[in-house]
Amino acid sequence: MAGGDSSPVAAAAAARKWEWDQEEYRCEPAEYFVDPRYSEYDPKQGLFHMRPLLLRRQTRPGQESPAGPMRHTGKIFREGFPLANSVNVVSIKIVSSDYGYPLGVYGTIIARDSLDQKCVYVFRRDKDDCQLISSKDDSLILTGPKRGFMVCDDIFFEINLKVKDVHGRTVDDDRLSKGLMEVDAIRRLEYSPRYVVETETLVSMHSILDLNYTFVRRSVEATVEIRILEGPDEFHGKIVASTTSIPCDIVLHDSKVSGALTAGDNGVIQTARHVVGVSVDEILVLTVAAAVGDDELSVVTIEFTPSRNGYDDGSITCGDYKMLLKVTWAIM
Repeated sequence: MAGGDSSPVAAAAAARKWEWDQEEYRCEPAEYFVDPRYSEYDPKQGLFHMRPLLLRRQTRPGQESPAGPMRHTGKIFREGFPLANSVNVVSIKIVSSDYGYPLGVYGTIIARDSLDQKCVYVFRRDKDDCQLISSKDDSLILTGPKRGFMVCDDIFFEINLKVKDVHGRTVDDDRLSKGLMEVDAIRRLEYSPRYVVETETLVSMHSILDLNYTFVRRSVEATVEIRILEGPDEFHGKIVASTTSIPCDIVLHDSKVSGALTAGDNGVIQTARHVVGVSVDEILVLTVAAAVGDDELSVVTIEFTPSRNGYDDGSITCGDYKMLLKVTWAIM
């Protein structure tokens, strides 16, 4: 046939020649050329991992997002104004540890969302202020985010946790958990809404970490302020947020793990967390459980209907406290 021999013998010979030609382009195994400046060895998986790359050229490592909460509270938006999606971090747990328990944990967990892809801290502790994790059931005490997450495409969580000591002894390798976790918002929008708590798992270094979160559609930012009007200056108890569609507890404060809160001069108590994302199709539920004895709690709930801006408030009496709960609304 014109243009060359197309017989099976000729085809096999051509295939062998292609394989021989490729030999000079073959690389050594990855472990021989990995650049330590851009990678780190993970003993848990026995692999080198690329360190998280910057998502934008103008973003520097560790550059904190300057945006705070309540940025658009005073603005007026038409009823059909499109709303962004969001994510609420419910809890983060070290569900498995090569060292066992208890652990003295410190380090950072940051998020990079669609607003500016800069650092928004979810957890941050120095070595001299580590948190004691007694078992796999203990959650990290989250102190963020400082504002609501805007999630238009993806949101990334960068984990960098270390262990100070184990059972009171130091360890040779203090890396506990390190890696990048991604929540894909675009893929979730292809399906019908599922109001559930989802989990992303990171197997790295010397632990397995679970990040539990909820994906919130058509979300607004709710900033919670709690003021003691009457009663003791110190608050002993628990304050949690939830919604009607996702009845999980987003812990804003728990005195059993974080200690009592002392009211400021204006009576406001500074909870560890104070911002949550709420869908405009849901109802925000705030629950206050005040200690009234050694093992007794007085529990009161109050509901708020989300708005695109402005604020709502309501008074409650819970145990020995009379409180004013205020929620400031803003789009992301």
